[in-house]
Parts: sequence; C-alpha cells; structure tokens
Amino acid sequence: MPLEHFDLKIASRTLVKASRPPPGFPAVHAVSNLDLVLGPFPIWLVCLYAPPPCGLDAVLSAVRAALPAYLSRFFPFAGRVVRDPATNIPQVACSNAGAELVVADAAVPLAAVDFARVDRSLGLIQIPFDAGFPMSLQLVRFACGGFSLTIATNHLLADGRAFILLLNSLAEMVRTDGGLSRELRLDRSLIVPRSPPRYSPSLDAEFARFTPETMINPLLAAAIERRLYRIDAADLVELQRAASAGGRRTSRFVALCAHVWKLLARAVGESDPSCRMAWIVDGRKCVEPSDGALDLYMGNMVTYTSREASVAELLRAPLHDVAAAVLAAIAAVMTRDRFQELVDWVEERKAAYKDGGKWTEAVNLGLGSPALVISGLLPFTIDGDLGFGKPRLVLPWLPHGRLGSASVTVVPCPTGDGSWFVGGTRLWPRLVEVIEAGPESLLKPVTAASLGFQVSTGTHGSRL
Repeated sequence: MPLEHFDLKIASRTLVKASRPPPGFPAVHAVSNLDLVLGPFPIWLVCLYAPPPCGLDAVLSAVRAALPAYLSRFFPFAGRVVRDPATNIPQVACSNAGAELVVADAAVPLAAVDFARVDRSLGLIQIPFDAGFPMSLQLVRFACGGFSLTIATNHLLADGRAFILLLNSLAEMVRTDGGLSRELRLDRSLIVPRSPPRYSPSLDAEFARFTPETMINPLLAAAIERRLYRIDAADLVELQRAASAGGRRTSRFVALCAHVWKLLARAVGESDPSCRMAWIVDGRKCVEPSDGALDLYMGNMVTYTSREASVAELLRAPLHDVAAAVLAAIAAVMTRDRFQELVDWVEERKAAYKDGGKWTEAVNLGLGSPALVISGLLPFTIDGDLGFGKPRLVLPWLPHGRLGSASVTVVPCPTGDGSWFVGGTRLWPRLVEVIEAGPESLLKPVTAASLGFQVSTGTHGSRL
C-alpha cells in the first residue's frame, strides 16, 4: 500500500547569487498590471526523476554549478519581492541577495509514494519558502536513488508558460555547462495603461475583492480533495473524434474540457440547475501575433473566461455540442483588446493593495452555481532533461487558498508518449466519485508503477 505520509529532512539551505549581474539592470523590477491580475502567491513546479545512472552526487553538483549563471540570465529571481512603501504594490528589488537552494532527503523510495493523492506526494515534496524569495530551488533525494527537482517562485513573476521556461532554461544550462540558446524577454512594458483607462463595464462583474468575507471557511476548505489522474493518448484521440463534427476538427484540449464539463454536470445532478466552467487562457499570440515573438516572455499574460450552462442540457447534449460551447468561450477572449482592457481595469483598482487587499476572478470564489476552473500547459514543450534523463512527471503545486471552485491543470507527459496528466488542485468529494466511477473512466489515478517507479534492490550513488 502507498504511504499516507513521509517526512523530509533538510540537509542544507544556501543562498546562491548571480555570478554576472547584467550591467545597468534596474534596481527595482516593476511588475505589470497583468501580473497583478493574479497577484502574489507561492507556486511550485515539481519534477520527478528516476534514479540517474551517475548517482545523485553528479546531479546536485551540476545544478549547483549552473545556478549562478542561470540567475544572471533570470536576474530578478535573485532579488527579493518587496512592497512599494507608498502604494503597497509588490515589486522586485534586484539586489542579487540570492536565490535559495534547498537539499532534502526522504527516507522512502518513490515506489512507495501515493501519487494519486496529491497531498500525500507533491504536497509533501514541496518545501515552504520565504515569501520574499522570488526563487527557491529544491532538490529532494529519495531512498531509491530517484529525486525531485522543484522550482518554487511567486506567481507574480511567472504564469504557466514562464514557469515552463524557467524549467527548460535551467535544464539546458545544466546540460550544456551554462549555455542558453535564446534570449529571455524580461521587459514588462508590452501593454501599458491608456490615459484615461478604458474598458467594458462587464469587467466589473468578472472580479471580486479577495477578503476573508469572500473565502470559504477553513473547515470547508479542508474537505476539498486533491487528485492526480492520467488520460491515455488513445483515449484523447477518441475524445477528439467524438468532439469533432460538421467538418470542424476540435483540439484534444477542447475535447477534454467538454468531457470534464459533462462530468461536472453529472456530479452536480439535481443539486443545482446549472454549473460553470472557466478557463485560464494564455494571451501571448493575441498580444503579439508574429510566430514565437513572446515565447520567451517572463511574466503573466493570461486571462480567465467562463460560461454557465444548464445541467440538464449538458447531460443531454452530444460531446461535439459541448465542445463548441467551450471553443466559443475561449475564442471570445483571445483578442489583444481583451488584454488591453484588463490592463486598464487594474490601473484603476490598484488602491486595493494599499489596504492589504487584492482582486480575484469572481468565478474562483465558487459562490453561486458550482464552478470548475481548468488550465493547460499543453502548448508548451516541457523539457526538464538535466542531462540525466527526462522527468517522469512535471506538475504545478499550489495551495488552494480557501477558494470554493474546483480547479484542474492539464500537463503533457514529459516522456512524449501522448498521454496527459490531469492534476486536481481542488476537487469536491462528489466530483471525485464521478470521475473515478467504474473501470470505463478515462481519467485513471496515477500510481508509482504507472510512472515507472518500481521497487529496486540495487544500490545507488552516494548522496552529498
């Protein structure tokens, strides 16, 4: 049986500074209004690796050696997240105070970890870090010789695309002794507020102040579950076929969203006449359509969109009709104007930070009809190969923050077999029951064995 709990023993915590701070870099790295849409909160990207043939000493040595040059390229991540004394708006002091490198040990093999229940796996692997650190790099060594490498940062500085860029760049620099093939884009002035700001009044209804009064109580939050599922490549192809109609070829992501929406409707049943789906959409190609122009943009460039539908209609509708509704919802916000309006809207509401508050998307709060938020890291190539083999799993982990909505993140399997991981950050018990009902369920709980972590009697390299 998988373990319900295991402990980490911290072996070391060190600060690593950039070896070559870029000349003339601003002392203060201001965040953009799009960064403030999501606001500051910690997030971890956990990567799991099988035992490397060379042993763990070589892995840790290579990461340590590459980190100073890496921080020179990602210089704000070697600074500190601070608050503007006049406005209380967060910003980054580019002081080269150093990123944190944490090394820890788990006296269990990866084969014994309960990956299906995220709080018993990734939730135990991630290590809390000081809110002032823009980066905490965390390496956990397991008894089997396998390891996890976690990049932890503040969401203020990176959305999903930027998070993957942090990982891929680190992997490239470790693998090539410090080389990085492309230049990053750290400039936050892509979209600036207009004077005067202009936006649709409908944006007011999309957001709510995030305060204790709008949060679910902590006991209710404790009842929310986390799960990790996998959907096979063949099942994704079949979903795509069922979601395509009338000569329109639906993407696999849209097809999966339609499937999940129907699962949500089944879970809601007669408890509410309607339910909502929401999507977090990457806007890089909307803001700059030329191919690859913002692929290396380090910052937040996302927006939410949501739709409410009748439970009865969702259950009755064929998958391709639900997929058409998903596609229409996403297409409605895929414009540069949408992102410009967001920038202008935030500009007029920065005063919320002065009294310690912030805004959040109202659908996130989970008030009203049941709502599920889905995001995907699917358009982005996930590398993570440090030179010792590709990771078996790459998945974000974040605290659920007393939000009442359900939330899932879809990430491609880094081995390239075409399967996807579906990480349930927030799931209600009833929704878990529906997802896992019967052997025909397309979303299968992830196990150590399905990740290729097997019990081994062999010996492994020494550990520093």
